[in-house]
Amino acid sequence: MDSVRRTVAVVGWQAHSFRRLWRGSITTSLLNPIFFLVSIGVLLGSLIDKSNPNLGGLSYLQFVAPALLATTAMQTAASVTTFPVRAGLKWLRTYHAAVSTPIRVGELVAGILAWCGVRVIVAVTIFAVVAAIGGAFVSPLAVLAPFAALLCGLAFGSVLAAITSSVEGDEWLAAIFRFGLVPLFLFSGTFFPISQLPLLLEALAWATPLWHGVALCRSLATDDIDPVLTAVHITYLVALTAVGTALTVRAQREKLRR
Repeated sequence: MDSVRRTVAVVGWQAHSFRRLWRGSITTSLLNPIFFLVSIGVLLGSLIDKSNPNLGGLSYLQFVAPALLATTAMQTAASVTTFPVRAGLKWLRTYHAAVSTPIRVGELVAGILAWCGVRVIVAVTIFAVVAAIGGAFVSPLAVLAPFAALLCGLAFGSVLAAITSSVEGDEWLAAIFRFGLVPLFLFSGTFFPISQLPLLLEALAWATPLWHGVALCRSLATDDIDPVLTAVHITYLVALTAVGTALTVRAQREKLRR
């Protein structure tokens, strides 16, 4: 019980700090996905629909919107578990101050990832409401899509926190976005089926957490659910979250001893 209370205290600390910074996160967490939804899903989508693309009977808006739900989760999680984690460990050393109290490293990491989950679920829920109003979802199961996006966000958040906690140079943070998140955003089935990729890149896409998140959100939003594939997506994302969390705890224990 004490461990839970200390974890909640970390979440409260993160939320209190966020009160001064939330305006700067609006663009990344909310406006950018909505702009993509309108510009690509609606405006460009109207042109794509006229060419009769093979999207399983979906309009381009219905194809893209669930994927943007997953990418919103990825981007929001990245905004919580990269630069802020680096600041806590190195630049501001607030994590050192936190573990000088009764808070343990595992509780600190759990609180950080719980706060990441809060940020993700708020961002994807707002986006889902906007998308639903725009007619982007065709299944009542779309109400579960934000929770699928949450799994995707936590998988990314735990892994990115582990990387951020492990690397030495700050230049790695820019590299994560430039060579990691941006290619995933473009080539994990967000804007076109990965079956259109060369076989090697298609196989690589299958191994990425974003593809699993996109496929899971899209299956719920379009009522095209394969029980086996759904189980694979959920198992992959949960397992990656568990591994990433364990690696984050290990890396931060090592860093916070210094």
